[in-house]
Formats: sequence, structure tokens, C-alpha cells
Amino acid sequence: MDNSLPDSESQQHSESDDKTVSKRLIESLSSHVVFMLNTEGNITTWPEPAQSMYGYKADEILGNSVDMLFADPEEMKTTIDSVLAEAVNGSIETQHWHRKADRSVFWATLSISPLQNGELNGFVAVSQNTTEKHQYEKMLERQNDRLKEFTDILAHDLRSPLSIISSRVHLARKTGDEEHLDAMEETTDRMARLVDDLLSVAKQGNVVTDPETTDVETVVDTAWKGTGETVGRAVLQYEHVGSVSSDSDRLIQLFENLFQNAIRHSDGAVIVRVGPLEHGFYVEDDGPGIPSDIQDDVFDHGFTTNEDGSGYGLSVVRTIAGAHGWDIIVTDSNTGGARFEITGVEFLD
Repeated sequence: MDNSLPDSESQQHSESDDKTVSKRLIESLSSHVVFMLNTEGNITTWPEPAQSMYGYKADEILGNSVDMLFADPEEMKTTIDSVLAEAVNGSIETQHWHRKADRSVFWATLSISPLQNGELNGFVAVSQNTTEKHQYEKMLERQNDRLKEFTDILAHDLRSPLSIISSRVHLARKTGDEEHLDAMEETTDRMARLVDDLLSVAKQGNVVTDPETTDVETVVDTAWKGTGETVGRAVLQYEHVGSVSSDSDRLIQLFENLFQNAIRHSDGAVIVRVGPLEHGFYVEDDGPGIPSDIQDDVFDHGFTTNEDGSGYGLSVVRTIAGAHGWDIIVTDSNTGGARFEITGVEFLD
């Protein structure tokens, strides 16, 4: 008996099998999701993996422009229309923050390729959550920057006291005056403190490779007990931030240093506030603030406007942020005080 199928029916089965295989392939991709766009850039298919990654159900997103997936499309280097226009000629890849239905964000790599059969029929979009890779690359970049800065500090800050010691040794041998020995002792003590500070910075700057889910409120409470609670004139106001992935000990150190900075630069009562940002959190105070002409310098190793300061408190803050792959800037608070904004943070709730 001939069990073969007619050519047309065989072709239909083959096409059906191809579609089944393609569907299973799409649904099997855990870190990638594949969906389709029409020629206008509107989403036309939305498989289950896409729903799981973004949290949008099909009826919530079908027919909407793909820029709905971006957290802040207006901040992209190029527009979605430009990306689609370029994708007509071949695959285009974008990297940007994407937003889920629950308003949380993640760093995504989105590839868009043309679907053509003589003419453009639409696009295939492949989205991948690359948050960990993105943060790790940023951490390595910051670590390399800190390493160069670290060697520059060693070369600059240690050369001066070594020169003093050398000249004092020469004078001590020449005159026999023990006064020069006292000066050398003071200089070596200062060098020892400097080395301790530099080692602290180097330790805090190691890339965080084993982060844990950390409740920011618990960290803030611990840091405040070690700093602000010991100062009767300081008040902490906290607004819910949530949980982040971090090294909790280093995050406590970050908050302690920012709290100490606010208290140290305020002569009277000071209010310190901690609250959320879209991609991070802020710490601000109602103190005298930081002059705009030195705001770019305050994170430099050894920079201080306080005679009693070491110049490493805010440097350590930037180092800790960089070790997590985060960014930090300083600006003015609404009350004229200092406001530190830490961004690039992925929230876990």
C-alpha cells in the first residue's frame, strides 16, 4: 500500500511542522523573547515568553508601538523610527532600559531584523535581559578607572612625605639634632594613615560578584544607628526604597559616609532624607550644600574642604557605588543642601 501523501498535502504538513518547530523554539528561549512587528513598528505577535519577561498580556500590548517597551525612549540616542528605518537594510541592535508592566526596569538588548519577501512585510524583534552583563561591564570599567586613580594617588600623595623624610634624614645626620627625628616620626605616621585610607578604598572597590537581596530600609537603619543617632541635632526622614541586589556591608558603609558628610558639614540641626528614584535612590540634607564649582571634585580621593577631614569619605562612596555598577552624582536639594543621587540600580520588589 502506498502511504505517501500528495505533493501539496506533503508541503502543507512540512509547513505546519516548520511552524510548530518555530513556535516551540520561540517558547523555549528563557533569556530571549521573540515577537513580530509590522512595518510601522507595532507589535503583532506576543508569545508566552514575552508575557513572562515583560508582564504584559497579549491584549494589553498587541497593536502598540514597540517603544512602549522602553523605560524612557526620549532619552535614547536615536528614535524608534530611525531604528526601524535602518533595520529595513539589515539587523539593528539597541541597548537601553526596558520597563515591565509592574513599572520595574531591566537593561535589554533588542535586535530588530527585516521580514522581506520581495518587499518589507514587517520585522522580527528579539529581546534579551542583559542587566547582569551590563552591570558587570560597568563595574569593570569603574574598577579600571579606580585602579588608575589609585596608582596616581600613590605616586602623588606618597612622593611628598617621602621627600620630607629624605631631607630630614640628611639634616639629622649633618646636625645630630633629634628635632628632625620627631619630624620624620610625624611624617611616617601621616603616611601610615594615608596607606590605611588607600587600602580601605581599594577593598571597597572590588567588583561585587556575589550580591544578595538587601532591604534598603534595614541598611539605612543600621547605618543611621552608627552615625546619626549619636548626634542629637540630626533627624532622619525615610521614604520606602525597596530591595536591591548588593553587598549589604558595603552598602551600609555607603550610607554611613553620606550621613557623616551631612552631619559634619552642618553646624546646627540637620534633616537627612533618603528616598527612591526611578532607577535608584537619593540621600539629601538641608545643610549648607556643596558649591557648584566643586561638585565635580568632591568624589576625588583626598579632596576635602574640612581641615579635619581625610578627603576619603565621599571617595569611598563613589567607589562602593562603582563596585555595584551604579552611578552617583551630587547636586542641590530643594532646601539648598547637598543631594546625592545613586542610579543604575535594579530593584527587586
